[in-house]
Order: sequence, then C-alpha cells, then structure tokens
Amino acid sequence: MLTVHTIATVKSTVPLLAENGQAITQEFYKRLFANNPDLQHIFNMANQRSGGGGQSSALADAVFAYANNIDQIEVLVPAVQRIASKHASIGIEPRHYPIVGENLIAAIQEVLQLPDNHEALIAWGEAYGVLAQIFTETEESMYSEKETQPGGWRGFRPFTIEQIVEETPEVKSFYLKPTDGGAICAYSGGQYLGIKLTGTGDSYDEIRQYSLSSWGTEDYYRISVKAETHGAASQQLHQCAVGDTVELSAPNGQFLLNKNAPKHIFISGGVGITPLYSMVREALASGIAGDDIQFIDCCRSAEHQIFRTELAELKASTGLDLRLAFEFGEGADWVGYLSADILNKWLTDKTAHVYFCGPMPFMAALKGILNSIGFTDDQLHYEVFGPTTELPATH
Repeated sequence: MLTVHTIATVKSTVPLLAENGQAITQEFYKRLFANNPDLQHIFNMANQRSGGGGQSSALADAVFAYANNIDQIEVLVPAVQRIASKHASIGIEPRHYPIVGENLIAAIQEVLQLPDNHEALIAWGEAYGVLAQIFTETEESMYSEKETQPGGWRGFRPFTIEQIVEETPEVKSFYLKPTDGGAICAYSGGQYLGIKLTGTGDSYDEIRQYSLSSWGTEDYYRISVKAETHGAASQQLHQCAVGDTVELSAPNGQFLLNKNAPKHIFISGGVGITPLYSMVREALASGIAGDDIQFIDCCRSAEHQIFRTELAELKASTGLDLRLAFEFGEGADWVGYLSADILNKWLTDKTAHVYFCGPMPFMAALKGILNSIGFTDDQLHYEVFGPTTELPATH
C-alpha cells in the first residue's frame, strides 16, 4: 500500500514525465539490453532496430498513465489485463520485474539529472514495486488457468507444422499440432498465440503474437500470417515447411466477443480478418443467429481476399450479412475506402457492437467514422498488434 506522500510525489512528476517520457524510455531500453542482453530473446527487437519509436512511446504512455492514475488504480485494470496477456504470451516471469525496475529508475535519474536518493526516485521505486506486484499476480493467474485446463500448458510448447495453405499471394495459413501428440486447450474467438521462432547463429529468438484464425473442436491451431516486407518473424515463418517445429505459448488475449450484445458487426482490413473470422465462428456456434451478424471484409481486390470460400459458405449456410469492399477490381459491394455514407447505409442498427481489426490507419479512420454515425466507444471493440494498444486520433 502506497503512502499518501509517495502518491503525491509520483503525481508531482507527471509534468516531467509528459515532457521527457520518450527520452526516459529510450534510455531505459539502451540500459536494459546493455546490462541484460539475454532479454533480447524476449523483446521485439525489430522495433528496436527500427529506432524503437513505437515501443518507446508505448512504454512512455504506460508510465505516464500509471503516474497519472496512481491514486485510482482501478482505472488501469483494462490496460493491465491487455498488457499482462501480451506478457503471458512471451513468457515474462517474476524475475524480470526487478531487472526492468532497476533500469527504469536509473533511466529516470539519468534523464531528469536527479541526485542519488532523491525523493522522486524513492517514490518511484515504491510505486514500481506495487505495479510489478499487480502484473506478477495477474500473469500468474493467467499462467495457472492455462496450465490447469485440459490440454493446457505453461510457457512454450513444441508444435509441428502439419499443413500450410496459401490463402493469397502474401498470406499463408499454418496448421499446428502438438509435437508430443497431446491435446490442446480451448480458446475464445479473437485470442492469439505467442509463437517463438528460434534464432540461428548470433541472432535472437523472435516471439510474436498471431491471432487464431479458426475456432471449434479441432485438434490443431490455425494461424494465418502475412509476410510483411520488414517482418523478421513473418518472413522466417513463411520460409518454414511442413514438418518444421515452432514453440507456442497458450492462447491468450482480451479481444473477445460480447455475447450479450443485441447484434454484432465485424469489419476487417486485410489480414485483420484473422481474429474476426474466429469470433464469427464462435458467435454462430454459441447460438447467435446469422441474421444478427454483419461482416464487412475490406481488402485490395478479390485476389487478396482471405478466407473467400469459407466466408461464402458461412453466408450460404447461416444467412449472415456479408459485404465486400475492395480498393479496386470487380466482385465487391463497394469499391474504394469505406466512407461514412456507405457505412451509415449498411449499418442501420446503431445498437449493435462493432469489432474491427486491420492496419492502424484503417482502424483509426474507421473508429472516427463509426463514432460520427452514432456508435459509442462502449460499442466498439478492436485489436491492436504492436507496442501500443491505442488508436491514434484522426482529424
């Protein structure tokens, strides 16, 4: 329990954190990896190689949010759940938190030029300890839940690639089964797996999260991955062959279906369809009628439409309202980017909940449009992959 004085001292640093947050977190990462090079097996080093801007900004925002809400921690619960899920997917352990704390406090001291034992450093040390405890307990709960359920496990488990399907020229689906032949644990639509690709030579392991793109009682997991131009992990995965082995952490994530919503709208952009397709499958399996589901699939053209056949079959068998939006070419209900006019025409029930996923600019623009035509933030659910969990504001 933090004292009133500690809380007041931390809150007094908010203006300095707002001004120097990026510099502090850049200094933090520099120190962290210099002092603990093995942690490069856990962190996304592609973000660091590209300058670390997104990762540094995300950490700076998190530190700022904690300082700003330190007297009302309950406000941070949703963010803690999201971050803890990501931590669980990459194997963060209690032993990592003191290392992170030591380097974070040292970075604050360096950037703000504070003397040893300054009261702000002491207060931040105490505050970080409380935050670390919150994360440790939350993550242990997640690890224990996955480990104790049928087919579950803790940490990383070897899986064999049983099948590879080329969905589009850039996207492949990988069907993964446990190498030990055992069972796998259940998951919810919208959740993801942590996948570890072992480094070779002097390279580090690459750990990424990929949404599960199937849902049901299968004895495999399916992920559908786009080969990103500068994506170290996705490029490595696309070079894998049937029979190769990867390591997976158990399914996790907080992007979940609200089964109490009156109607459900799913809007995908490109490979962002992966968690949404899984959620639609779960919705239909749980008894939600196809008439209460709309699915808008956005992609460049018919050639780039992922799960084209599967979506058409769902439409035919369940009656869900499927709309296609292409940037160019034939076969779509709309050609060009989604606009407020077309969405207002298609989405007539403003009580529905909307789930969307895709590139960051796509989601940021879409959120602004949805707000403008009558959907509140409480009705909007989205998944952001990468170092941040928030969408940038659009104008």
